[in-house]
Amino acid sequence: MGCKTCKQKQKEKVVNDEKDTLDVNFFPKSVREGGFENGSFVFKLIAFVVIIISLPLVLTVLIIQMFLHFFLPKSLPKVTKKVRNFFKGLIYKYASFRHDREVRKRKKQFEKNSGYEEGSNLVDVVDYDESEINDVEVHENNNDVKK
Repeated sequence: MGCKTCKQKQKEKVVNDEKDTLDVNFFPKSVREGGFENGSFVFKLIAFVVIIISLPLVLTVLIIQMFLHFFLPKSLPKVTKKVRNFFKGLIYKYASFRHDREVRKRKKQFEKNSGYEEGSNLVDVVDYDESEINDVEVHENNNDVKK
């Protein structure tokens, strides 16, 4: 029993003859099969370009590491410390730049606000008289309301 869509879904399930393996689809079927209609070609092209660009960088770093390990093993801690401090300095400068930019943005945003100087709207606040406060009935227990 059941509707036609349920029966169709059961027929569409992939039956794996090998019980030990598990089929996991990391990419949609349209990307795996290719085609220009849904952007899968562009996705593949971008991935290819990113890999081609990253390979020389990775190879350069590995070659420098091998050179340092083979020919300068005693000075390796000094070199790594200098490189680490250089990158930490870059991150610190970037963070301070972002902070300063945010502060400038906030100063510009709030420069037209009135302050707490004499005669300001923020300072001239009306105080309540005691007679206005005494008109309010306060009960310790909300169930004890006078009728």
